[in-house]
Amino acid sequence: MKNKPRLLLTVIALLLMVNGASAANDQAQLNAQEQKVIDYLVKDWGEDYSVTSVDIAMNAVKVAPSDETRFRIGNYIKVHPELHEVIRRWGWVTLVLTPDEKLIARAVINAEREAKPAPSVSELTIAVGVKEPEVMRGLAMLERYEILKKDDKAGGVGYAVIPRYIKWQPRLDFVFHKISLDRGRQFNVN
Repeated sequence: MKNKPRLLLTVIALLLMVNGASAANDQAQLNAQEQKVIDYLVKDWGEDYSVTSVDIAMNAVKVAPSDETRFRIGNYIKVHPELHEVIRRWGWVTLVLTPDEKLIARAVINAEREAKPAPSVSELTIAVGVKEPEVMRGLAMLERYEILKKDDKAGGVGYAVIPRYIKWQPRLDFVFHKISLDRGRQFNVN
């Protein structure tokens, strides 16, 4: 009996060490370009009430636009809310999704929240103002970020909302305004 608490403490200590190593490994997985984007964001957040998103930061530091790069940076932000108060205040979703992805998410989530039929791809192309490939790419990114999930029973676009986002504060993470200053700086505000 006396060994059980000691064994339990040992297991807990090992889990904490593995978890700490995993967090350090996450940071090591960012390449120099991705870290450059993170550094830019941390410096920029909060200036002029900015809630600058990853896509704008990538453009500012001249990192080639890529869903894969944005996804890696987005996941890093998601698991590291300690980087800045803006992440904790506005949520990682606000920072990592593009404007088109936010509009697609808003349309699908609001339809499900309001018990309306899920929008079709053609309805989303009209609502968002993009072509079908961009809608499909946006849906795929929303699935990767675990905001939507493929569901054959969902109708419309064939995606259902992850339950957490149905009850999410209406539109909070999906509201955005892009600001462009005369000196060339761009950022988002909510």
